[in-house]
Amino acid sequence: MTEWGVVGVIAALAALAATLARPMIRLNTTMTRLAVLVEELSDKLCALERESGRARGELQRHETRLTILEMGGNKSGGIRPEH
Repeated sequence: MTEWGVVGVIAALAALAATLARPMIRLNTTMTRLAVLVEELSDKLCALERESGRARGELQRHETRLTILEMGGNKSGGIRPEH
């Protein structure tokens, strides 16, 4: 193989490396951004679940209060006579 043949092979390998490196770098950047977005989404979902739990607790307390009022306002469960 001549010197120019070696130079040609080296140039071809450099071109191949450049051709492969650019999409790999883009893919790595995209995957990193996606990982960050998934982490943010996970944090927001946890916060939403906590808020939902608090809202369910509030709703349960309101339901209990309404049940007590409908039963006549006393905790014994008796019906209050109408006047």
